[in-house]
Amino acid sequence: MNSHVEPDDSSSAQAAFEERSRALFHDSVESLDFAMRSRLTRARHAALEAASKGRRPWFFRAGFLTPAGVSAAAVLAAFLWMGSPMVHSPITAADGQSNLEDLDMVASSDDAIDMLQDDLEFYDWAEKGANSEPAA
Repeated sequence: MNSHVEPDDSSSAQAAFEERSRALFHDSVESLDFAMRSRLTRARHAALEAASKGRRPWFFRAGFLTPAGVSAAAVLAAFLWMGSPMVHSPITAADGQSNLEDLDMVASSDDAIDMLQDDLEFYDWAEKGANSEPAA
């Protein structure tokens, strides 16, 4: 039994099926008397009217979205307005002055250069420790 159907055969089979279904439907509609057709038409119109009256547009049905959107916008605005504390932290004159004094003290002293040169072995050891893999 060959279950594989060529595309041309399947489209012609589908067209034949649609034609037969359409013919059967029209025959069943034609066999109804006018009283039954009238009742079915009135029932269909009543159902469509009832469904259209009770149905609101989607943006009215989703009434919870409006307050949620306003709340989200307010939170976003608050975060943007406040920003991060690091950006807006003011540097006082005393903080800037002490940093400059420390830098000036290190730069002007010859003892600092001597101290750095005396600890070369320590710096080599620290560099090797930083570059080496951690022991497992």
